[in-house]
Amino acid sequence: MSTLLTALRTWLVPFRYGLERWSYTMQRISGVVIALYFVMHVASTGQVVGGPSVWTLPPYEYAKQVWLETKEFLANPLFDAGLVVLAFMIFFHSINGVRLVLAHFGLILKKPTRPEYPYHPGSMSRIQRVIFWVSVALATAALVYSLDVFFKVLQP
Repeated sequence: MSTLLTALRTWLVPFRYGLERWSYTMQRISGVVIALYFVMHVASTGQVVGGPSVWTLPPYEYAKQVWLETKEFLANPLFDAGLVVLAFMIFFHSINGVRLVLAHFGLILKKPTRPEYPYHPGSMSRIQRVIFWVSVALATAALVYSLDVFFKVLQP
């Protein structure tokens, strides 16, 4: 069990490492959160629709009742805060994913050099760092915008 805890700690706690590990960790965490949100979204949408039994009741009052109950349940500041965090993660994951695709195709990698002190890894070139920080900036802008949409934090 200690091997598993050590592996998870090195995977989730990138404090001793550089920007490469932060990017890697944030990409994985945001991907897991987005996947979990997708599953919950499909389940809640299925609740709103009412499932297959809703189409057997001609007046469709059951569907309206399920719709109103689900809408009332989701009208909660906790869910709104979750959507704000989700907006940040979706923007970061998308733009950082573009950086990763470009790197995997070799378009934005530095050429290999001789390892001399001080060691600077060639895996995170200057353009990759710029794209990473652009993804953080755009994700932060999405976070501020969604905070304003849900909680009206920016006063006109």
